[in-house]
Amino acid sequence: MDVSLAQAFVAARGGAPASPESLPPLQARLVQALAVARAPWPGVDLEGPRFASHLARLLPGDGTSAEVESLTLPDVYLARAAADGLPSALSAFEARYLPEVNVAVTRLRLPPSGVDEVRQLLRQRMLVGSAETPARLAAYPGTGPLSGWVRAAALWIALDWQRQHCGQAAATDDGDLSLLVSPEDDPELAYLKRTYRAEFNACFSAALVALEPRQRNVLRLKYLDGLSIDQLGALYGVHRSTTARWVLGAQEALLGHTRRLLTERLRLTASQLDSVLRLISSQLDVSLSRLLRSRLER
Repeated sequence: MDVSLAQAFVAARGGAPASPESLPPLQARLVQALAVARAPWPGVDLEGPRFASHLARLLPGDGTSAEVESLTLPDVYLARAAADGLPSALSAFEARYLPEVNVAVTRLRLPPSGVDEVRQLLRQRMLVGSAETPARLAAYPGTGPLSGWVRAAALWIALDWQRQHCGQAAATDDGDLSLLVSPEDDPELAYLKRTYRAEFNACFSAALVALEPRQRNVLRLKYLDGLSIDQLGALYGVHRSTTARWVLGAQEALLGHTRRLLTERLRLTASQLDSVLRLISSQLDVSLSRLLRSRLER
């Protein structure tokens, strides 16, 4: 029996070798997944083992093979094939997804030349890779529609274009990214909020751990125990202005380190990072106080 898909999947997952009896049912699951993935793209012939390996790498470390069925399989298939440079996949991607640029940037009211430039930049970033930086489509996670993922990318590029050509203040009447629309109206913005909120929370937690002990302590005493600046001063035997500086310094260190970690992890420009933070805070519905309380109580 052919178990090439199962073998490719297991190899990409790493860990202990699979038992021989586990391969046939895994093969059957992957054959079905491949059929579902290929159906909308009859002219795109990505090799089955290549697709199976890619599926394995998309799953979380503790995920099971059954979770491949939760992915948007046709979109994952086309994204992988286009990232690999298959001409049929590139043509299909351009025909189906590049028009999403117009959808994404309509509210920004860019001039036609700006829309064309955004489209070209999107094409380059999504489809052209190098040994150091693979084509961006290879990073598509498959957890939501590819159309929304492409629109989100186009929106970032369009905002950058607008800042470079119009200046920071000369945006649209709708305001910045966080004010364009509600997440209920725009799936790609909801996708960005979910993605970057999770990254922000992870970086915020790491930054909190990296604080000096006294910085963590004054934040804990203020935000978890509810001590005022005067009470902190009395506790430490220093003037209230000193404890106020301590609290402010701890907050600045925490947020500064969070920004650095986000920049490193997401490889964003300064303007993109500012938009991410506004995007998160626009509907995160928690203050610094509540964020700290949720982490310090652990």
